[in-house]
Amino acid sequence: MGLSDIHVNATAENAMGIATFYGCVKFICNQIACLPYNVLRYEEGKGSVRQADHPLDYILGTRFNKNMGPFVAKRALLLNCLVHGWAVAEIVRDEYNKPFEIIPYPTRQVYLLHHRETDSYFFNIPHLNKTLTQDNVIFIRDLSFDGATGASVISWQEQTIEIDLTAKEFAHAYFKNGTFMGGIITNPAMANVKTKEDAKRVKSDVVDAFKSAGGGYGFAVFAPGVNYIPIGINPADSKLLEIFAMSDKDIAKMWNLSLAMIGDTEVQSSWGAGVEAMYTILTNSVLVPIAKQVEEEIDYKCFSRAEIKKGFFTRHNFRGLLRGDFKTQSEHLRGMVKDGIYMPDEAREHEDMAPLPNKTGARAYMNGTMTPLDLMDEVLKQKINGNTNSPAGIQRGEGDPE
Repeated sequence: MGLSDIHVNATAENAMGIATFYGCVKFICNQIACLPYNVLRYEEGKGSVRQADHPLDYILGTRFNKNMGPFVAKRALLLNCLVHGWAVAEIVRDEYNKPFEIIPYPTRQVYLLHHRETDSYFFNIPHLNKTLTQDNVIFIRDLSFDGATGASVISWQEQTIEIDLTAKEFAHAYFKNGTFMGGIITNPAMANVKTKEDAKRVKSDVVDAFKSAGGGYGFAVFAPGVNYIPIGINPADSKLLEIFAMSDKDIAKMWNLSLAMIGDTEVQSSWGAGVEAMYTILTNSVLVPIAKQVEEEIDYKCFSRAEIKKGFFTRHNFRGLLRGDFKTQSEHLRGMVKDGIYMPDEAREHEDMAPLPNKTGARAYMNGTMTPLDLMDEVLKQKINGNTNSPAGIQRGEGDPE
């Protein structure tokens, strides 16, 4: 077919050149990077309360470092981890040993060193002439057998990626070299051809017959005895497209994603009936495990032991991804308020609304027909005796619903 031998190697750069691979990595990184990420503290009687005055909250929510906002910095950290298997970000501290900046570095620029005697890891960055200890870096890693360092998904799935790269390289060379064949032309003049030069001249005459005045190719007029025989060798009719489709599915499986999530509208998802079901599965099976590792690493490295004992922690807010459609969200909030789990102001906060005036929404409500289980026997006795008064211990207050 006029094609030379094709050899490909699966690397981070050419793997990102595969549309499905690139789409999956970008989708996961963007979804996690855009989540609100703040410092919280568990307070008795109040639950988890955001600590906006903590210096780490400013870093996570406003500015990771002078050159990167939270979205760009988190996306860079996650991209390196997903593609290379591990990622590193330096924790810059102030004079009070509090986090001041978090700076992610490209994995290719960092060399991982292991000191066997102390079982400690160091991170050498030659172009900056610095070596960081493991207590001064955010170190996240992908799947590996030892758990100490992460292995790249490209090394795990090398054959799958190389099949896709080989197929694309073949298709590129196939069309570039002009080897697409739609048919064969028989020419009586070939019977008298004795030399290679004569054969080239006959072929040139046939090619010239197809050329149009504008330089493109149109239809041809042949001499008597010249016939065109279609042979139907078309990539659309071959197995090439099937290889592309199978490769796309395999790559999506690497990341546990549906092709519909990355823009393949021709694929019908089996992840439930709607977008809500898809995002629920995506969040729980793909995004939460990655975000959890980031949270655990930042909590351990950026909080002092005293702060951890006082209840400080960081948390991604997945509420937006799990919100569902308007009807489902409205029914959920209505039920939470009706059952006394949310106060009206808390439900309004979910919709980014201000509290009700005069603190009327800062009180929990519940349907008045509900009765504590330990008073059920007394309620039954009252009904049997025809007494419709409220049982002992159940009193309605002013303004409580009937």
